Amino acid sequence: MPAFWHSSHRELQHLTQDKGDQLLAVWLLPLLCLLVGWIFSAGQPERLPMAVLDQDQSALSRQLIRLVDAGPGVEVALQLQDSKAAADALRQRQVYAVLVLPQGLEQRIYQGQSSELVLNLNSQYTTYASTLQRGIRQALMTAGVAIGLDRLERQGLSAEASLSTLLPVQVLATPLFNEGPSYEVFLAATLIPALFQILAMVVTVSAIGRELRDGTAMAWRATASGSVLLALSSKLLPYFVLLAAYAGGYVWFFHQYIPASYTGSALLIWVSLLLMIAAAMAVALLLIALTRNFRMALSLAGFYSAPAFAYSGQAFPLVAMPDFAQYWASILPLTHWLKIYNQQWLAAAPLSAVGASWSVLAAMLLCTSLAGYLLLKRSAFNPASWGAR
Repeated sequence: MPAFWHSSHRELQHLTQDKGDQLLAVWLLPLLCLLVGWIFSAGQPERLPMAVLDQDQSALSRQLIRLVDAGPGVEVALQLQDSKAAADALRQRQVYAVLVLPQGLEQRIYQGQSSELVLNLNSQYTTYASTLQRGIRQALMTAGVAIGLDRLERQGLSAEASLSTLLPVQVLATPLFNEGPSYEVFLAATLIPALFQILAMVVTVSAIGRELRDGTAMAWRATASGSVLLALSSKLLPYFVLLAAYAGGYVWFFHQYIPASYTGSALLIWVSLLLMIAAAMAVALLLIALTRNFRMALSLAGFYSAPAFAYSGQAFPLVAMPDFAQYWASILPLTHWLKIYNQQWLAAAPLSAVGASWSVLAAMLLCTSLAGYLLLKRSAFNPASWGAR
C-alpha cells in the first residue's frame, strides 16, 4: 500500500505542475457539461421564426395568423406580400417555414366549402421543421374545429353533438416517459455521458502515453515497487475518482433539477455510469498498449469515442441503421449505458431489464483491461517502445 500511494502521489504531483494536463483532467469536463446544459436549458425549442403570405387579407386570415403566433414554439416573424419574397426568406434562413393563406379563404369557409392552406417547410433542419409543423397544425386544427362547431351550432346541433360530428374518431396520446417532452432529458442528459466517455479515454491515453513518450516508464514502474498492476491502478485511480465525483454531480443535478422526469434509482444510474467510465478507461488502456504510441493511441481514442453518440441509437433509431453501424454501436460503452438510462432512470424498469447492459459493460471492462494489462506488461517497459510521440 505505501508503494500504491507513493505512485498515486507522483501522478497528482504531475497534475499540479502540468497546467495542460490539469486543464484536460480537472477543468475541461465540468466546463463542457455546463456548456451543454446551458445550450439545452430551454427544454423545448421556442419562438422558431416563420413567415406568412396572406393573400386573403380578411378578418379570418388575420385571426388565423394570431392563433399561429400564439403557439409557444412558433413566432410569425415576417408577413410577406409575394411568393418570391417568401422563397428568398427561406433560402436566407430568415425563417424556416412559410404559411400561405390563399385568396378567397374567408369567403369559401363561410359558404361551407373547404379550403387548403399551404405550408412550405425547410426540411434541411428536421427539428425546426417538426416543431413548426406541430405548432402550426395544432393552431389551425383548433381554429378549424371552432369554425366547424360554430357552423353546426347555427344549424341547431348541441355543442356535444357538434363535436362528435366533427371528430368521430379521436386519439388520446399519453406520453409515458419524458412527458414534456424536454430536450434537456432527451439530449443534454445523454450528451454529457458521451463527454464522460471521451474524457475518460483521453486522460487514460494521456496519463500512460506520456510515460512512454518521455521515456519515464521505468521510473513510473519503480515507484510502484516494480508491479505493473500496481503502477496502472495507482496512476488511473485519481482520474477515476475525479470522474466518479463529476458523475455523482451529474446524477444529482438532473435528479433534483427535473425530478418529474426521473422515476428510477439515481444510485443505480450513478453506479452504471461508473461502470461505463471504467470500461472506457479500459478500452483506452488497450489502445495505448496495442500501439505504444501516444499520438496514434490518442487518434484512435478520438475515432472510437467522439462519434459514439451518433451510433448510440439515442438520436436516430439503432434498428434503422446498417448492420455495420449496429455492430459498431455494440462495442461502445455509451450505447449500453444509454439503454440503462432510458429503461431504468426514465422508465423505472426492474433490474432484470437492465441486467444485459450491465453484463456487457462488465465484460467489456474485464476483457479489455486484462488484454491491455498483459500487452503493456509484455512490451511497454522495453526501451525500444519509448520515445514515440
